Parts: sequence; C-alpha cells; structure tokens
Amino acid sequence: MADTPDVEVVLTPLTTAIAKAVEEMVRKMIADTLPDQIKPQIEESLKAMVPRLVERAVAEEKVRIRETVQEITRQALPDVVKPIVDQLAKEIIEKVVEQIVPDHAEAAVKKEIERLTAEG
Repeated sequence: MADTPDVEVVLTPLTTAIAKAVEEMVRKMIADTLPDQIKPQIEESLKAMVPRLVERAVAEEKVRIRETVQEITRQALPDVVKPIVDQLAKEIIEKVVEQIVPDHAEAAVKKEIERLTAEG
C-alpha cells in the first residue's frame, strides 16, 4: 500500500494553553513557598523557560500524533475505499457489457443464420 501523505498537526494553541496553565500552577506554588525577595527573579525565569519546555514536550507528542494518524489511516483506508472501488468497477463493467455484448450477439446471430441458410 502506498505511504500516506504527511499529516501536519498544528498544536500552537495547545502549546500556548499548556504553557499558561503550567506557568499559573508554578506561580501559585512560588507564592505559597518562596520569600518575597526572590519571587520576581523566579517568575521572570519561568516566563522564559516554561514555553520552551512545553513546546519541546508538545513537539515530541506531535510526532507521535502524526504517526498515530498515519497508522489509523492505513488501517481504515481499505474499508473506506473498497465500497467505492467496487461500485465503480460494477458501473464500468455494466457500461462495457451494454456497449459490447449487443454488437457481438448480433454478429453471432447473423453468422449462425448465414450458416443455416448455406446448409439449407
């Protein structure tokens, strides 16, 4: 079976949402546990780190998602395509039969009539 085309999965909104959620969770943890003097430095560091970390994690999942979509497509495609191909084949065969059989039948009948009249 031919390879399926690459599926491009856009996960930017998901990455952004996860980064914001993680950032909020970490901010809450910082607010609850760290002294006020170092909170601003940690928050700035987190602003820079969290999006990159989430983006990296999502990029790895993006590859898994693409592979999963391709595998599901490979498995489902025959079931989707077979009825279509069967219907098209049936229609083509019917058209060919409609066009060819009458001419051949007429020729065979004429030939048999000629043979019978020649024997006659």
